[in-house]
Amino acid sequence: MHDDPRESTEMVTTYAADVGEWEAWQREYRFGVLLIYPPDPPLLQVNALRAEYDPRSQSVCDAHISLTIPLPRPLTEAHWIELESIASGIAPITIHYGPLINYLPYPGVCLAIEPQAELDRLRAALETASAFTGAPARRHPFSAHMTIAQFISADETKALMVELNEVAPQGSFLCIGVSYAVPDSDFGFTERMRLELSH
Repeated sequence: MHDDPRESTEMVTTYAADVGEWEAWQREYRFGVLLIYPPDPPLLQVNALRAEYDPRSQSVCDAHISLTIPLPRPLTEAHWIELESIASGIAPITIHYGPLINYLPYPGVCLAIEPQAELDRLRAALETASAFTGAPARRHPFSAHMTIAQFISADETKALMVELNEVAPQGSFLCIGVSYAVPDSDFGFTERMRLELSH
């Protein structure tokens, strides 16, 4: 007789064991985050720009749209079943990306993302799951974007807004799922599991 999977406390993936060398902000992401990876071609296009203009960011994670705050604990099978239930009740979202934007005085260059309201509802629904109980509050209001360069100066931000104005990709794709991305011991994020939205 099998145990009821809803009662399972088995972790759904492995996590970095030694985070002693990580910076404080990195340690907040030890147990991962829920985000959206775009499909090709925007994934390849934005990855190429990230690799050229901010290789540090690209070494951490492929192009993505951040959704939730970081998970405050290891994700168990029971947590995952709850998240699957939430995601399956949300319809796919047509996401539009571009043009370039920035958040000066905070440095960095991003692609604008729409529809903000629908993505915020998706984020809020996911964050109601028990996996997020006790997590620190979000520091800034949710604003969906796809980062091209983050670890740059304000002057570099202004220069890139001009340089990339004609070449930054614009388009749309249908978001049918949300990825659970977790960093390895070198703080490199990869997709470990994927939540499917309703069909």
